[in-house]
Amino acid sequence: MKGLGPRAYNILFHTHTVSGIVISLVLFIIFFAGAISLYKQEIYQWENPAARITVIDNIDYERMITRLDSVKTGIKEADEVRVVLPTEARPVYTIYAPVTDSTGTHFTTFVYNPRTDHITELFHGDGTTTGDTLYRLHFLDQVPWYIGRYIAGFVSLFFAFAVVAGVLIHWKNIIPKFYAFSFKQIKKQFWTNAHTIFGIIGLPFQLMYAITGAFYMLSVFILAPAVLVLFKGDQDKLVTKIFPTEAFHAHDSVDHSAVHMPIAKGLRQIRSDYPEYQLSYLEIINPGRENAALGADLVDKKTFNKDGTVVLDLHSGDYKLQIKPGEKNYTQSVLTGINKVHFAAFGGWMMKALYFILSMFSCFVIISGVLMWKEARNKPTYSDRQRRFHHRVTVVYLAVCFSLFPATALLFIAEQLVPVGSGHASSVNTLFFLSWLLFATVGYLRKTEKHITIYCLVLGGALACIIPFANGFNTGDWLWITAFHHPYVFITDTLWFITGAMTLTFAYLMGKNRFGIRNKQ
Repeated sequence: MKGLGPRAYNILFHTHTVSGIVISLVLFIIFFAGAISLYKQEIYQWENPAARITVIDNIDYERMITRLDSVKTGIKEADEVRVVLPTEARPVYTIYAPVTDSTGTHFTTFVYNPRTDHITELFHGDGTTTGDTLYRLHFLDQVPWYIGRYIAGFVSLFFAFAVVAGVLIHWKNIIPKFYAFSFKQIKKQFWTNAHTIFGIIGLPFQLMYAITGAFYMLSVFILAPAVLVLFKGDQDKLVTKIFPTEAFHAHDSVDHSAVHMPIAKGLRQIRSDYPEYQLSYLEIINPGRENAALGADLVDKKTFNKDGTVVLDLHSGDYKLQIKPGEKNYTQSVLTGINKVHFAAFGGWMMKALYFILSMFSCFVIISGVLMWKEARNKPTYSDRQRRFHHRVTVVYLAVCFSLFPATALLFIAEQLVPVGSGHASSVNTLFFLSWLLFATVGYLRKTEKHITIYCLVLGGALACIIPFANGFNTGDWLWITAFHHPYVFITDTLWFITGAMTLTFAYLMGKNRFGIRNKQ
């Protein structure tokens, strides 16, 4: 393929550079937090010692729904309650129920522990928060009024532009830069080659995340025209077409109360009728009413995106809807497919590990791009004032991005050491964000890129090594105990300790300048 002409090259080069610099800080946060939140389910037992239990399948769903009202008023009148069933990694029930208050109707998330019989509202009260904090940070959900989500969406959109533009401007030099890459280079050449090589290695992954991330956060801009044009403004028709179970909800109708079969009995019937599939998600529709029904997702672990859906009438025991795995149409399958691709919900632990590695690669590509941008402007053609500005921007970016690592390690430690009780989640979150601000401020004062990097590596490495000890002191579940009884806890502790040791070693080698990257030729 021929290279770009001079005019096209300059346009795309500046588009890539400007868009990359503008979004790089937020993009790093999205990728770093997203990489860890890939293991949100796997770290749940670590963050919540009360959840270190075996899976309990047989519970009283009616009692659980009634008790939700004591945690958040208004649940017992809900016409739908959604339940994520427990798994070996996360052996608790996650419940989504609509609540109407002064701000309107919105879904609230609860966690039910069948062993302790305790219900907690997620993000509030005495619930744990580590995995959910990082997951929400991944799309900036802590920024109020959905502003953070829209920022994350537009950052993903501009990231897609930057990726495509980057491929076009580096196309002719991709292969030579693979062979030319070495640590024994001057800074500008090293960061240029590193940015190109690692960017190309992770190209399909980054483009996938850019597109799916933009879709998730900006879907309102896609669906709103579809509702107006294709469904003449009827939003319910679109929702029903995508989610067929929605047709059985009675959102506005007034139905009389009625006794129906226990939800647990309906669940056993579905499992008996479809023994070859796993059930991961329940939708309790119009509970306690004449038209009560139970919806369930049928998961076929042997395929990528051939899940099914059934809806069981809780009065007659007949099926109102049966879509077996592999029978969903394109409209019903597309969102599930996007979800599986975005969250690595296929391929088992090896796929998640690959996603994690590629996310870290993407973080490196972002940082190398910032450093390449700074080194390219560190020459006499720019005034001292301009070079100082470029240096300050780089220092700010590195301080904020790199300090997220020690702040995340401290988040894990705080989860174990902050006393359990009312306000636990809020206290842990506050400590996390304040420590991130403090670490970033101190990092900025280190002035040089090398000093900031070493500072964050040493601090993060030390805190990472403390994480297994924080868990051991708080719960008594030391490594030699969790290795036999709680494998997910053992893996979390072990990987954090290994990460800490490797990070401290890397910081030591960097301080001794063992990598040989030179400031000038």
